[in-house]
Amino acid sequence: MSVYVDEGFRPCVTECATVAFRVCCDDRAQIFEVSAEALMEFCGAASNRKQDLLVAFEDAQDEILSVAAQRWKFVPTESVRLGLDEFRMVRH
Repeated sequence: MSVYVDEGFRPCVTECATVAFRVCCDDRAQIFEVSAEALMEFCGAASNRKQDLLVAFEDAQDEILSVAAQRWKFVPTESVRLGLDEFRMVRH
């Protein structure tokens, strides 16, 4: 299963303090959101400021993709939220 971040959809910070991004797997795409808490605890974000979250997302993209691959559920109309619990399950 080839999983990668869709370069045509720029990661962005949402109103809920998550970074939203689109992941492609084979011929399907799914929106994921990583919580600010997960980015700060597991990905090295300095704060929950927009710029810090985006930098941490870019720096930890491979790790985030591995968590997304574990949580892959193709539901095109809903985003999949990746929070502290999802990162803890994958990292332990």
